[in-house]
Amino acid sequence: MEELLNQYVSAFDQLEPEQIVRLYRLPCAIADADGVQTFTEQSKLVSKFRQNCMQLQQLGYQRAQYQVLSFEPLGNEQLLVNVAWRVDLANAAIEFRALYILHRLEQRWLIYSTNVYPGSFVSVE
Repeated sequence: MEELLNQYVSAFDQLEPEQIVRLYRLPCAIADADGVQTFTEQSKLVSKFRQNCMQLQQLGYQRAQYQVLSFEPLGNEQLLVNVAWRVDLANAAIEFRALYILHRLEQRWLIYSTNVYPGSFVSVE
């Protein structure tokens, strides 16, 4: 799970939508500022993240940080993970939380569902 989240941050740090999408399992669902969407085609998911990356670039994206707040196994191959995020931009920071359902496929965790909701970043440093 930590490896997946680190890869997720790295993909966003590079603003590379294709790398972000490689961390999702299709079909998938995302509920965020863009609304509730389901994706069955990789190209549609890439388009969504291409748009998100362009917006982040325009806002002066610097980096993202996360803190796992909790996780709960949903059987052997599924995991529910609650994460606090902080995204540093050129002149501001955005804090939010996300609830993920992860699926393990071929010994690798992938994101199946993302639900973004308001919340603050929690640092345990």
